[in-house]
Amino acid sequence: MLTGEDFAILNEAYRGARTGQESINTVISKIYDEDLALDLNRQAVRFMAFENRIADKLREENQRPQRASRVERALMWTDMQVNTLTNTSTEHMADLMIQGNARAIMDLMRTVKKNQGAKREYCELAEELMDFEEKNIAKLKSYLRR
Repeated sequence: MLTGEDFAILNEAYRGARTGQESINTVISKIYDEDLALDLNRQAVRFMAFENRIADKLREENQRPQRASRVERALMWTDMQVNTLTNTSTEHMADLMIQGNARAIMDLMRTVKKNQGAKREYCELAEELMDFEEKNIAKLKSYLRR
């Protein structure tokens, strides 16, 4: 049986993975650096894998992940469009993606700390996602010095 704490962690992890993937899909056509595009595509594949794993765990418990609302998704898309309207430099794009990963880590970390009674398995999955996003940040930092 999935508790409220379990659901909170799985749902936040799902939203973070989904948002990471959607953010990459939103900006990938504006990326001219082939190495950065390749790295982001690899990250998108991993985000999709996390999204699928989490959705499977929720389905096993007869639950559905709560996706971001249309308004939230529209705001994210608009924000990405505005932030890339006049600057699509490799450094700027990497910086935007770093900010997104950092925000997702903080949101998931808050959720895990707030729901400490959740199953260990779900907390470990959240930790795995946060570790992945930290590695993304480290990789993306290399594009800031080019």
